Amino acid sequence: MSTVLALTVGGSCAPVITAIHDYQPDFVCFIVSGGDKGSRKTVDGPGNPCGDPRKIKCPECNSDVPLGNPKGANILVQTGLTEGQYEILELSEPDDLSGCYAQIRAALSRLKGAHANGRFLADYTGGTKTMTAALTLAALESGYELSLVKGTRADLVKVRNGTEMAALVNVGEVRARQQMAEAQRLFDKYAYASAAEILQSTLRAVPLPPELQREIGERVTLSRAFDAWDRFDHAQATVLMEPYRSRVVPQWCFLKQLTGRAPGYAPVLDLLRNAERRAARGRYDDAVARLYRALEMLSQIRLAQRDPALKSDDLDAGLLPESLRSKYEAWREAGEKGKIKLGLRQDYELLAELNDPLGSVYQNYSNRLLQALTYRNESILAHGETPVVHDRWQEMYQITGEFVQVGLQTLKVRLDAPQFPQWNEVWK
Repeated sequence: MSTVLALTVGGSCAPVITAIHDYQPDFVCFIVSGGDKGSRKTVDGPGNPCGDPRKIKCPECNSDVPLGNPKGANILVQTGLTEGQYEILELSEPDDLSGCYAQIRAALSRLKGAHANGRFLADYTGGTKTMTAALTLAALESGYELSLVKGTRADLVKVRNGTEMAALVNVGEVRARQQMAEAQRLFDKYAYASAAEILQSTLRAVPLPPELQREIGERVTLSRAFDAWDRFDHAQATVLMEPYRSRVVPQWCFLKQLTGRAPGYAPVLDLLRNAERRAARGRYDDAVARLYRALEMLSQIRLAQRDPALKSDDLDAGLLPESLRSKYEAWREAGEKGKIKLGLRQDYELLAELNDPLGSVYQNYSNRLLQALTYRNESILAHGETPVVHDRWQEMYQITGEFVQVGLQTLKVRLDAPQFPQWNEVWK
């Protein structure tokens, strides 16, 4: 397995030479600054660009004497690197963070493609603060190991010559936090399965401190719980969410109502919240399909709650007032086991004919509802081929939400159905 080392080069050659000697890379990418005062000359410049020009005043002879070795050939000479073993990436603006980052990131990506299955290191000891910051950011994003040359400091500026040694930097927690930030973005967009997968991959990548592992594990479980709920798998969501119910109290209370013996009208509001999440992700056809089902379910639940209870998928006409029986009996399907099946509109019209409170509300909203429902019917997920756009979704959502709210108020039903929380509401 080949080793690729990318490193930023500053005014001091010693840490660069130390890193190359310690890691013995097969290929080196020198990241340098250009210009007369840049660091390029220390890599392949003539003369003694790596010499130490500093001098101190001799207290006995009162003359200037060298502080270090004034002679020092360039880095290529001192490390023995030959053509084909290195490249030089010269940054035109070494103090421009975005420019440096873009150039370095492109180089690191290219090196990964050219050296498949290699070990990739990035040493950020030398160079300007901007150069080292850009290399660190690009290396973390590109999956490089980070390195720093350490040693005994003679002062606050320079490490004492001869004490340098290259050492890897533990970036596992840094990368984990970066992944958690991406998982947060996905979680807040209701992409729970993707958020969970990113967090799981973080746990598999490198060993992490126990507390951070616990923190990530909790986020994985709750992401899975909301993913299950988003797929209407309420039983699985309950199992996964139960240990962390204190973090999501409003949602937990609603979930318990959904999974109770008599959920009542809770599934209707669950569909509305689900539609909101689909629309937030731009999936308007999915969203209006859920609005349609919410309207249909509202009428079906109301029919089932009447005395006597009525079933829209198998209506017993004998339970209807005598004045209505022949009308609905005529809708019985052909065949020995034919059933009377009602659609959404017929459900509400039956409720209206029965003088049901919800039927009365429907009569006030029927024209607007039926107009909005044409958007669903023209959708490719229903009977047409026309994609639902945002404006049509918004119109159908407003009328559906208003109708459901007024309908439940008329039936004297009170329900608290909160939307799924954002990341910072769960982990404050």
